[in-house]
Amino acid sequence: MTDDEFVSILRSFSLEQLDQLQQNLEVKVQEKKRQIEKRKAAMKVPPRKTSDVEKMADQMGLDLSSLMREISRR
Repeated sequence: MTDDEFVSILRSFSLEQLDQLQQNLEVKVQEKKRQIEKRKAAMKVPPRKTSDVEKMADQMGLDLSSLMREISRR
């Protein structure tokens, strides 16, 4: 769609329709901003301590010691 086609479509709307379109766009922009902020907040979770990870692994029946040794070698 070209700019001219887009403008032509917008011109066919009444003022009420354009107002409603603007309001809907503003709501969507706010929702998108909230989603982005949630993602940013989720990424700011503090790192876990090694002992916490080991305890969780033990509770799940996993052996992380060999994995930890392999990581430390690299």
